[in-house]
Amino acid sequence: MSENCRVSIKPHEIARNDLRSQSLDLLRFPLAVVILIIHTFDIQELAIHGQEYSVNIYSGFVAINHFISGFLRQQSVPIYFFISGFVFFLGRDWTTKIYIRKLKNRVHTLLIPYVIWNTVALLLPLIYLMPCFSALFPNVHKLEWDFSLSRIFSSYWNLPQEINNFGNIWGTTAPIDGPLWFIRDLMIVVLCTPILYWLLKRMRHYLIWLLGILWFMVVYFDLGRVDQLLSAFFFFSWGAYMSVNGKDMLAEFGRFSRWTNILYPLLALLYITAAYCWPEVAVTIKRLNILVGLIFAYNLAVWLLKCGICKVNRFLASSSFFIYITHGIIIALVLKGVFYLVRPDSGFSVFLVYALAVGATLTFLLMSFYLLRRYTPGLLKVMTGRK
Repeated sequence: MSENCRVSIKPHEIARNDLRSQSLDLLRFPLAVVILIIHTFDIQELAIHGQEYSVNIYSGFVAINHFISGFLRQQSVPIYFFISGFVFFLGRDWTTKIYIRKLKNRVHTLLIPYVIWNTVALLLPLIYLMPCFSALFPNVHKLEWDFSLSRIFSSYWNLPQEINNFGNIWGTTAPIDGPLWFIRDLMIVVLCTPILYWLLKRMRHYLIWLLGILWFMVVYFDLGRVDQLLSAFFFFSWGAYMSVNGKDMLAEFGRFSRWTNILYPLLALLYITAAYCWPEVAVTIKRLNILVGLIFAYNLAVWLLKCGICKVNRFLASSSFFIYITHGIIIALVLKGVFYLVRPDSGFSVFLVYALAVGATLTFLLMSFYLLRRYTPGLLKVMTGRK
């Protein structure tokens, strides 16, 4: 018997559970696309054939980037953590046997894809260093590379500085395939789930308040990895709390629907304004918007399903993880290619380049996913840890 069928469920509860499940599935693909957009627009310094380009000189592009930051930046990953925590604790029973089974499952769904795609990202600089690519990747050839085992292994955890300097946008608190910091921290949280479960049963919502306050306050300090881990533990635990205590997300989040419909765009616009005038206040506004954005996104998905405007596309939903774990490896290459072809000379044309790069990257990854699923499903299963 599956973990979702241990308790007796009434017919009307089945319908609500189905809507809840579909709402979470509906969110997966748009969230992956949002992350792709953010990471593409984060690349603002380009080196093409030895010539340096900076898009920050275009005020129109900077304004668009602020708009994207206000409405989209930092919104997706917290929701992914929340969904992961909620799904991990689905089912009322919790035993050592269940924990070990879930842990083994996460080896396939998290650890193996994590190792595979960081290895792929690690091999790319070796390709870039080939003489035939010296003109296309001049910055790579200017660096003194350290290929010692310690540097290689650290690439799977925190990005070495010299690799970071060659053009990645992830900083030194992410592995070499930058977006996979989410997978890394999710694996850490999963290892701690017995402790989390024990705390949730005893502290209940007080644990969520405590983690939330810590997560909210840490933004005022330059703590890097601590901020990332607190984000992981807070949002994962929030989702876990909903499952462990049998909370109905449709009811719990639905009662805030009107407020979030107002607050989410309002906070986004306030953040955009504060980013120009009061940057010290902007971080506080963004934290609030992340919290409101989670509830807003879920309620929006429920509304779209209820009104029949959208329905879950299984292909897109299943491709979301593939898009997430692979996009960081190719976005800079795609952006450089489009930039070189278009040769933008205005704020609008620069924005057009970035929009085309997002579309080209997304199209390429969806086509790759389709071909892998059709012709090499076994390989795709290993690469993504999904069926």
